[in-house]
Amino acid sequence: MTPRTPADTLALTTSALLRDHDVTDLLYRIVRDCARFTGSAAAGLLVSAPDGALELLSATSHAAVELELYQAQEHEGPCVELLGSGEAVEAVGADTILDRWPTVGPAIVRAGFNAVHAYPVSWRDGVLGGINLFRHDERADDTDVAATARSFADMAALVLLQPERLEQHDVADRLERALAGRVVVEQAKGVLAHQLAVDMEAAYAALVDRAAQDGKPLSATARTVVEQAYRR
Repeated sequence: MTPRTPADTLALTTSALLRDHDVTDLLYRIVRDCARFTGSAAAGLLVSAPDGALELLSATSHAAVELELYQAQEHEGPCVELLGSGEAVEAVGADTILDRWPTVGPAIVRAGFNAVHAYPVSWRDGVLGGINLFRHDERADDTDVAATARSFADMAALVLLQPERLEQHDVADRLERALAGRVVVEQAKGVLAHQLAVDMEAAYAALVDRAAQDGKPLSATARTVVEQAYRR
């Protein structure tokens, strides 16, 4: 199936993660579709290896391969900058690219690219690497394009770090933790229903709203509600 939308790519990737899959193939599809759906001419995925070296995992073209490897060799360029800051990088226009990266910039411009963007492949509080997008036209990313690129970068992180096979005891442990979370949510609903004198539906809505306002996971908010009730 050829993805027609970013959602199609997400669905296909998610389906593949539930079965035996080839990581290299999945990463290529993600990088390819990221380029396609952001209107980029080429894309590459560069990551930081455990020893600190920069490694290329995937690219859509030979030109992208050469530019990514050159960044790794010279420790300069959009992906290198991203790994240092943890933030997305954007450079639009040949002059901007040349000024920003004196060594790698000329190679990017010679390859015919006049805009370059890099989006972090993040995991929890760290950055694993970045997806680099190269464009022929001088175009900055609008909000929708940036959101699309970030979604593909998140997909890449999941593919990289999702274990290919979980042992049965690991599956059971995760299920138990999920069930424990659900139990505390039900307890918190009961507490709020009593405190607010509302039905369970309204209590659940109040719990969800409180979690959103506090910027915390639903289960963490539920535990707080229950613990505060026990302390009274």
